[in-house]
Amino acid sequence: MRLANALNRKIKKIQEFFYLYTRGLNHREIELLLKKDAVGAYTYLKGKTRLPDHPAKRLTVKTVFFVAKEIFISFMMQLTPARRLFYGLGIAGFLVGLFKVDLFYILISFVILNLLLVVELVDKLTTRDELEIAREIQLSLQPVNIPESHQLSIATYSKPAKMVGGDFFDIVQPTKDRIISIVGDVADKGVSAALYAAYTQSMFQSFSQTSISPAAIFQSVNELICKRMRDGDFITAVIAFFDLAEKSVTIARAGHNWPLYYCADTRTITELKPNGMSIGMFENIQFAERLEEQKIYLQQGDLLLLYSDGVTEATNSENLMFEVAGLKMVITESAHESSEMLIGHINSKLQSFVNSDELQDDATMVAIKVK
Repeated sequence: MRLANALNRKIKKIQEFFYLYTRGLNHREIELLLKKDAVGAYTYLKGKTRLPDHPAKRLTVKTVFFVAKEIFISFMMQLTPARRLFYGLGIAGFLVGLFKVDLFYILISFVILNLLLVVELVDKLTTRDELEIAREIQLSLQPVNIPESHQLSIATYSKPAKMVGGDFFDIVQPTKDRIISIVGDVADKGVSAALYAAYTQSMFQSFSQTSISPAAIFQSVNELICKRMRDGDFITAVIAFFDLAEKSVTIARAGHNWPLYYCADTRTITELKPNGMSIGMFENIQFAERLEEQKIYLQQGDLLLLYSDGVTEATNSENLMFEVAGLKMVITESAHESSEMLIGHINSKLQSFVNSDELQDDATMVAIKVK
């Protein structure tokens, strides 16, 4: 009886450990590890090697060993010199213990490698905490109080693909008869993109108070961005400049996705395509030469949707994109509803389309409907 009770206690402890160890584990987590995390790690490490962009046509043992060696060296060089030394000692100790069948060497190697794993994990968790703070700061920069108007209904949505993202949007009301909205996308992801996004958004807020047109805002922003942005980086954006007294909207686009305009009278959707190049690519003379504005007079029920490419380029498991056609379909179905309901329907269709897969890019939308 005593033996049976002791055995039951042991089994219970094993079960508790098993449940603790596998907490949160599901099929989706394993799939992400194999399909996303492992592939992402390989792609990152490969980018630090001398490996060619295109794989060899013939796979040989020599090729496999060469690739494995390059990836291993790339991984080693990402460690700090001290961690690299101890990692090498751990691997060497394991091999010595394996060939000499010496448990002591294997045990020492186990301790060293796990210690390094803990140190790397703590580094990652610290970075994640810092990114969480950066995310909170970025979210705090988004407009909390959307300007209220008896003429316009405005709804927004923004979700970064990573902890922080390069998409940004804002809505300001410099005068009682003017509402200005912007959606932008930095051609990058992560922290650097978030910094550029915050910088650009702050300039937009400043220049919107005094500029008389969306083109004037873009030229002022581009002049400063060109002086500070790294070569090869750029920002796309679209501005909607609403004149409530005139009941019109003027659109300017800097290399961004074409806004979608739904006309309630004809029940048609138009892609607005004023010319404009991305911010930060050229100085103001060339930038201004290619910058156009497009003006539309609005009626009750009309709708304007500004969005980033993370929406239309959302990809499902079959490698198909949501595309502009997906947006148009939802707008056609929901044009009679409020801007909040429209954004909700688009988001629902988007999540259903990707089937719980994570978005590969930041996704942002601003819907403005004429009451």
